[in-house]
Amino acid sequence: MEAAALGVIVPEPEVQIFDIHPDAEKGIRMFLKCCTQWRVRSDGQRIGLDYGVVLSLLSLEQEPNSTEVLEDVQVMEDAALAKLAELAS
Repeated sequence: MEAAALGVIVPEPEVQIFDIHPDAEKGIRMFLKCCTQWRVRSDGQRIGLDYGVVLSLLSLEQEPNSTEVLEDVQVMEDAALAKLAELAS
């Protein structure tokens, strides 16, 4: 059933458009591909990405700059973990 048929008003999501620096593009794309691959503690807290998956994806993509891309992913991982910790407190 559609929300309108139930009398529910669903707001349109806000869309933000921004440019990505070319040097960061590969790292961002890889992070987005891995963003569901978190290692999680028994209490549900994320502790980091599953590097086995990250490395497998880098290999599948045949990324020639895999070390640089991995470093970019790690920077985003650290920032995501800090934000998640902030939201949890």
